[in-house]
Amino acid sequence: MDDDVKTRLLEKLNQIDLKRLSDFHVVLLPDFFVDHFLTMDKFERTFTRIQDIYMQGGGNVPGILQRIHQGGNAANTALALARLGIKSHLICKTDDLGLHLLQFFLGKSGVDLSGVKTDGKLAITTAMEFGKQHVNVMVGDTGSVSDFTFEILDENDLQTVSNSDIVCVVNWTLNKKGTDLAKDVFRFAKKHTVKTFFDTGDPGHRKNEIPELTKNVLTDKSLDILGINENELLHYGDLTKAKNDEGIINAAVSLKKKLHARIDLHTTNFACTVNKNCTVMPSLQLSKIYRATGAGDTWNAGNLFAELLHFDDDERLLFANLVAGCYISSPDPIHPSLEKIISFINV
Repeated sequence: MDDDVKTRLLEKLNQIDLKRLSDFHVVLLPDFFVDHFLTMDKFERTFTRIQDIYMQGGGNVPGILQRIHQGGNAANTALALARLGIKSHLICKTDDLGLHLLQFFLGKSGVDLSGVKTDGKLAITTAMEFGKQHVNVMVGDTGSVSDFTFEILDENDLQTVSNSDIVCVVNWTLNKKGTDLAKDVFRFAKKHTVKTFFDTGDPGHRKNEIPELTKNVLTDKSLDILGINENELLHYGDLTKAKNDEGIINAAVSLKKKLHARIDLHTTNFACTVNKNCTVMPSLQLSKIYRATGAGDTWNAGNLFAELLHFDDDERLLFANLVAGCYISSPDPIHPSLEKIISFINV
């Protein structure tokens, strides 16, 4: 961790008036999932056990640690922001059970759920995490996330968006209507001088739709910030020569030349911002990692928090790394508070 950046960041964090953080408003849409986590042994060993059970005609596989948690990029990021003190608003479509679960997981942390619709279908993901690296394989039922459109927003939702500081559309990859949703939300937001943020998720299974997405959203002037990881960059930029971190950064710089939006890239080894200049911040060296799922959403929350408070690029990237690092290195899957982050820096 760069000592100069760390010192400047700590100084800014200690000067924050915590009571005023809730004056910032961030809207996130459109996904909430119930995440069912299974913590598994190594992939090969686990599926040898499952295959043996299958071959004998069925049975039980005991000893698999399991838990139920909130999921979805929008819901996770909204919760992480609320834990940092920002007033976040989740707009999504689920059912009555989904709303009850949202009230349990997000509502008690202060996330505004007035934009949640209950005339839809609950989305559920089963996430299998394998081995010490927590490599995850997710099996999902997208429920009402798959067809969320701008037309679902009512007057109260539009008012919430128009009064916000940042509006975020995420998880395009699981929303068949995602291109139109992002286009319409962002163009509406810019009419009200609201900053816009987009994170598509892995577009691998929708490669044929990337040209339309690029034309209507990625290259449109209504998009301010594109959040992305190296796997997503593979589909939007030229990674043919990106055999190392420098190559990935060069690919992001090349992609930026086609976009009006700033690119905020987070990878396993580093994070970087590409705008007029390119700023790179190495990832934290963590002695213990308890999970990988949700790391990107938590990083986005830290990035958005620092954006709202006008941190310098290097400070913003370090803060986002710290928020994500604190989350994945904690035994409990609880998004960190600002106080926790300050303590984490000082360790």
